[in-house]
Amino acid sequence: MLKKIIIRNVNSIDVCEIDFTKGNFKFGDENILEDVVNPIAIYGHNGSGKSSVLNAIGFFISLMYYPAEALAPFVVNDFLFQEYLSGNRTDKEKIKGSIYLEFDINNDSFCYLLETSRDNYISREFLKKNDLVYFEREKSSYRYKDENRQIKDNSLLAPLLRILASEEIMDITIQSVFAYISSFTFINLPFINRGSFVTSKLFNNTNIYDLLVKKSEEVKKLLEEYDSFPVYKIVKNNRISPNGLIASQYNIVFDDDGFKKQLPINMISVGMHNQSVLLSIIATVPENSVIFIDEVDLALHPSTIKSFLKVIRDKHIQVVFTLHNTFALQMLRPDQVYFAKWSKGFSNYYRLSKIYPNIREVNNIEKMYLSSIFDGAIEENE
Repeated sequence: MLKKIIIRNVNSIDVCEIDFTKGNFKFGDENILEDVVNPIAIYGHNGSGKSSVLNAIGFFISLMYYPAEALAPFVVNDFLFQEYLSGNRTDKEKIKGSIYLEFDINNDSFCYLLETSRDNYISREFLKKNDLVYFEREKSSYRYKDENRQIKDNSLLAPLLRILASEEIMDITIQSVFAYISSFTFINLPFINRGSFVTSKLFNNTNIYDLLVKKSEEVKKLLEEYDSFPVYKIVKNNRISPNGLIASQYNIVFDDDGFKKQLPINMISVGMHNQSVLLSIIATVPENSVIFIDEVDLALHPSTIKSFLKVIRDKHIQVVFTLHNTFALQMLRPDQVYFAKWSKGFSNYYRLSKIYPNIREVNNIEKMYLSSIFDGAIEENE
């Protein structure tokens, strides 16, 4: 289980800490997965930095499988970077960005840090197992099992975890940690029609339409449990084009209550398409995976969001998403909700259970949010 994420100086982020540990609330137990809360929802005004969190995670995921020549360091806060370039700041820590994770695998606890510099190298990296250093790296040298070595990989931006996973195939710890982190999936729904919108080693080179067909029966069963949502399956038909080549046609097939028709998949609604993609990915990832979704409510009716939350609860996966639709607040605990706020060049993040700890089950979190009560609590916290 993923327990904590800390992002420092990436994109607009100053420091973002997302803690999955459950708080001391006596309601909403359906949102507890083992000893963590699930899902995590990030709210905030436009430009507050919601997407910055998930884009940072997506970038982190890409470092684990992109080709070496395509690797790049984290994009640090541009205001600080420009000050550094102009000579107003000489502290090199200001041009370094990092992501830190705490998680459990079986009965062991792990901490993993990956820090990069705008000078195009990994400035620091370590893995701790049960509070003991398993490996650590600074620039091109590292210590692994008490042995000092030099990085053999040509790219100084390839994580040591990734390098060791390919070299130390008998090291169960390395293989388990790399497999776990490599199962992370970032879905950028606003870019669903603009090329690559899924960042994940699991779905690298995957044709998303073929995935929709492959998982169609499973998705159809999930949709049958939704409230007021069309039930359908997706099929692939091959036809011979006039030039003699085989062309694939993906169709959505309705077969419910005497209505049996089909349409080309590009003619379905945005909400239906998005939900098909989300559910197909959820049906594919292994148990204990983590999925990050930007704007999960894109083109979805509130009742669909409610049904989607139920799917998340039934699947043994963790989900972090951003959204604007406030209806979901009625179904979440205070320790599941984070608010993003941009101020003076930085995005900061506030856990509802910390800035407003006295919320009770009788309180309407949605109404409190819409009435700007939490904005006042954030200002007081600052």
